[in-house]
Amino acid sequence: MPDFLRSHIESGGLALVREANAHGGEIVIHDKGDAIHLMHVAEIPATLEGLAEFNVQNALAAAAVCYAHGLPPATIRTGLASFTTSFEHSPGRLNVFDGHGFRVILDYAHNPAGLMALGDLILKMHPRHRRTIGMVNIPGDRRDEDIREMGALAARYFDEIIFREDPARRGRRPGEIVSLLTEGACAVGFPQEQIRRILDEDEAANACLGAAQPGDLVVLTPTEVEVMWRQVLDYRAPAHASWFPVKADQPDLEAESWRRIA
Repeated sequence: MPDFLRSHIESGGLALVREANAHGGEIVIHDKGDAIHLMHVAEIPATLEGLAEFNVQNALAAAAVCYAHGLPPATIRTGLASFTTSFEHSPGRLNVFDGHGFRVILDYAHNPAGLMALGDLILKMHPRHRRTIGMVNIPGDRRDEDIREMGALAARYFDEIIFREDPARRGRRPGEIVSLLTEGACAVGFPQEQIRRILDEDEAANACLGAAQPGDLVVLTPTEVEVMWRQVLDYRAPAHASWFPVKADQPDLEAESWRRIA
């Protein structure tokens, strides 16, 4: 605990802190010298057993606001324990679906800061999954260096990547965004043969889902959140075939379409 916070608590100040324990930490309310143990972080469904650090922070902020407005700890506890990251509770924010034999996470991580927060969770979850497959995009009105940074971050978090484009490219030429994303990933050493570039959002999502096998983690960053969630729910797995590499006797239709775009 930082010295300034310890001093604030010891002088009777109000603070909500996450204190370490074996359950991902515990939220404790310090108020006028009393320590009120609110709940284990792992008891908050939105934190995914404490792995989603950004939702631990959100829970602390929400609990602090509620307590400061006079809500009793039991009520705060009930609220945090009943809120989930389901599509119904929080559409487009860490929505998880496990119905296809592999895990799908839908999250509107549309900038480097958002992808970094989500990526921290992906890295923690990686040991539980065979591969991580990501569909990544960024709006076209970002700076070139921001788009390249997004590609570099994707290379850190995923084993296989599909870069796609926002339906509204915001002034960018078709294919320009995915080119910059690819540049960013390749600049940090990510193998180009493990990248696919599919401009259409629906096609990119289907490619990710179609490539997934039991035990994989698929992360989709949508523009049209409701449409893509329905796409995830309605997906029916075909006979699995690997993306990589394309056999020598088969035409690389994607590469051909890419050449036409370029």
